[in-house]
Amino acid sequence: MLHTTDEDPVAGDLRAVIELFATELAKVPFPDVDAASLKRHADAVRAEAAAVATARRALDAAEAGQAAKVAELARAAARAIAYAKIYAESHPERSALVAALAALETKPAPAAGVIALPKRRGRPPRQSAELFSVPAQEPPHSS
Repeated sequence: MLHTTDEDPVAGDLRAVIELFATELAKVPFPDVDAASLKRHADAVRAEAAAVATARRALDAAEAGQAAKVAELARAAARAIAYAKIYAESHPERSALVAALAALETKPAPAAGVIALPKRRGRPPRQSAELFSVPAQEPPHSS
């Protein structure tokens, strides 16, 4: 099956090579390369692209499920804090609880469904000096 749509993961120039070997070079023998072998490679690319699309849909569904669970947790945590505040108001002798609740109020709450990613570890990527630095200009010489 030859794909010709923009959705084909086999690039147009590669499809053109396959077509060239299927037509103009069909009867010319080359070691390890012919129209059939090129078509097999293209079919393998298409199969992998289909697997990637399936995995991407599964990832999207999993991320949506996780976001829903995070939102559910955020609602439950807000309700828990409300109960804890009521409890703390009726038990002022629990100064550690009052302090802990006050500390929670000063922290900005993440938006519902927003997942905070951990910070990357390790060194930052190295940048080439020639590509990213502005060359220093020498001051004019006074004579």
